[in-house]
Amino acid sequence: MAQSSAWVLYAFGTFIMFGLTNFLLKYASVKGMPSMEGTAILLLGAGLVGIIVLLAMMTQGRYDSAFNPRISGVNPHFYLVMALAGVFLAIGMYFLKVAVALGKAGPATAIALSNALLVASLAWLILGEKLSTSDLVGMALYIAAIIVFSLKPLG
Repeated sequence: MAQSSAWVLYAFGTFIMFGLTNFLLKYASVKGMPSMEGTAILLLGAGLVGIIVLLAMMTQGRYDSAFNPRISGVNPHFYLVMALAGVFLAIGMYFLKVAVALGKAGPATAIALSNALLVASLAWLILGEKLSTSDLVGMALYIAAIIVFSLKPLG
């Protein structure tokens, strides 16, 4: 598969991993796992994966500009930006855990995972990325789908 289309496989992998995560969050909450305690364990698991990946990359010299010229020109403040993104992810996972525990799993995750709308809007506003007509139509359809999915049954 060409590198330009490899993103699709990663996107579907994310779909599967996030879907399993959100189902397991709902399953644990239905079986009595309190939100705060469950979230702490979830974040511990995510942090453990982060530490393992970081250590593996460090042992491969991925953070040494002598071995990895791609990082030699990186402004150090972007390391803080990535750490801040991790904090936002952790807070978002907590909010998602509470939403899934308190409400219906489908609508809660549909709303939470509609963050693609925010990402696309911020990329347009801040980074100057273009939004095509089909992008805008897709975003509108996604919003409509979330509204329908979140409505109480009609009948």
